[in-house]
Amino acid sequence: MITRLLPWPYRLVALSGLGLVLTGFAYLRGRLDEQASQAEENLAGLVRVVALERQQIDISQQVAIAHEQGRARDRILYKTIEKEIIRYVANPDHTACRLDRGWVQQHDAAALSTLPDAPSSVDATASDLTSDDALVAITGNYAACQDNARQLRNLQGWIVQQSQTNPTD
Repeated sequence: MITRLLPWPYRLVALSGLGLVLTGFAYLRGRLDEQASQAEENLAGLVRVVALERQQIDISQQVAIAHEQGRARDRILYKTIEKEIIRYVANPDHTACRLDRGWVQQHDAAALSTLPDAPSSVDATASDLTSDDALVAITGNYAACQDNARQLRNLQGWIVQQSQTNPTD
């Protein structure tokens, strides 16, 4: 009945308008759904990043704890060795010998990774350093060497563990 009141061209315009409105609503609904799915993907990505960062932090803490435990163990070990050196040096039966300057020069060059100077006749004379001094220095060098080796082992372990946590997309 109402359709008889509207002329045929107006009906077409009204139906076209209704179609455009419905198409616009469908387009907006699709855009909103797309934005919601992108937001969910972004949130899921952030959750993965946070989980990965926590894993990496845990690995770093484990390596740091292991490193400090190793350092503490080595400190105790080398303090014990130093006490033994003191007992050895304080022994009345022990006689310390003076080291010749050539030996000291060679040792210093090796410790500093440099080439030693050419030996001279002065190098054959005794220096102020004794074998006891050399023993203390060498023990300290070994302690430093062991500390560096442990640091490198821990760093290598850290790198391997960190590389295993990274996703390979």
